[in-house]
Amino acid sequence: MMPDHVAWPRSVSSEYPDRGERPLHFVAQIACADLPAELWGGLGPRQGWLLLFIDPNQGAPEGPDAFRILHVDALGSERQPPADLGPVHDGVYSGFDYDYCRTADEVPRRWRRWPVDLVGVPNEARIEGQRTRVAPENFASLLYPRQPIVSDREQPAEPEPFTWRGALQVLDSIARTHGPSAKSPDELRIPDWLVERLGQPGYIGSILATIEVDDANWTTMSRADLDGPEPDDEATRLRVAQTRRATENRKARREALAAFLAGHPTPESIVDYLRRSGRELGAWSAAMRERVAGERSAVLAHDLDSPIPDGAWQALKARLQQDAFRFWNYSSTDRDGERGHVAFYEHEISAWSFQRGHIRELVADYYVDEAKRALIPRAVLSEFEPHWRSLYHNRPHRIGGYHDGLQSDAQIGPTRKLLLFQIASDDAMHWSWGDAGAYYVFIDMDTLKTMDFSQATITLECY
Repeated sequence: MMPDHVAWPRSVSSEYPDRGERPLHFVAQIACADLPAELWGGLGPRQGWLLLFIDPNQGAPEGPDAFRILHVDALGSERQPPADLGPVHDGVYSGFDYDYCRTADEVPRRWRRWPVDLVGVPNEARIEGQRTRVAPENFASLLYPRQPIVSDREQPAEPEPFTWRGALQVLDSIARTHGPSAKSPDELRIPDWLVERLGQPGYIGSILATIEVDDANWTTMSRADLDGPEPDDEATRLRVAQTRRATENRKARREALAAFLAGHPTPESIVDYLRRSGRELGAWSAAMRERVAGERSAVLAHDLDSPIPDGAWQALKARLQQDAFRFWNYSSTDRDGERGHVAFYEHEISAWSFQRGHIRELVADYYVDEAKRALIPRAVLSEFEPHWRSLYHNRPHRIGGYHDGLQSDAQIGPTRKLLLFQIASDDAMHWSWGDAGAYYVFIDMDTLKTMDFSQATITLECY
């Protein structure tokens, strides 16, 4: 919400100078009047607003081109991003993926708007082993007293779509993860090592014989579970049931392999099958993409931000699961300590196999939109709110005081280098800086006195 006369910050990336001058991405805007009087030793602004912009698509954002801090003395109307603003994640470096977008061009250009409160907390560093720690253990429980919180390692279950937009995201993720092949199916190349192995006298028969020996050994080792009486305790019954299912699965796979090899008993017939199935797979893939495009057109006929009937979603899901192709493929395996042997396995793929809907992100998008929050089912909301309250690796967003370093330690005691911003990885914001790290923006105290924020520095630390 910058005044109209303030230009949106831009820079030329030191990593990608060929891309020319580009807008930076807006991260946060803080009301200085909400800052505690003792923050930064009383230095810095207590009126107006501090705004932070970064380039999230640099691997080592350590130069002045990677970020910008503005101090504005008045609010303007909420600004739309510049037309040439790039995606929040261009896919070059690690970070959250956007597979639910149909193409890279559809990756969002801005993060969701998530209002926050500034909370004053004690900021005391302590030594633990060889590291300096700042945030108290289970810090989220202090920030959200008497409210449910789950560990940042316990991701909520991926919900099924509850609006037509969710169904669209599923279809778009299939289009993104299963785009057209770079090669024609006719160009399928059979590797020389495979042909050489299959051509060895008696080798094709040895493939099934090896499986039969392995399965016989399995049966011998599992005999007590397979033939013994029904166990009394629940844990043993579960183990026995798993063993029996595994034995039946081994038998089914062995019989299917025997039928495949009986139908293709020579190297030439196996190679011919692989080439033919490769062409058929390519044809199925192309037709499947067309069918998914048709499903997408049907979904777009609805109001995307309206509930999708469960029956309609289950029917769509079933069509994607049933749109399948089953075939035999090969892999390299070890046998008796020797590499480069051949294994065959039967594989089935479907349109559903390629879906990466990420409905979790749709839940968060609806949550921050008061007009759409009511679309989220209560059961889904009850799982996500405790998750959003967690702090990734117990690391908060922070202004002032000691920083929660990943690769560095806070200097205990007085320092001239003051923390302007600590921006941590955050599931709620869909932020993952580098390898789930954090940005740290520091400024010298004399520079802060003059409020020359152009002299601030930024560091990205990650695992």
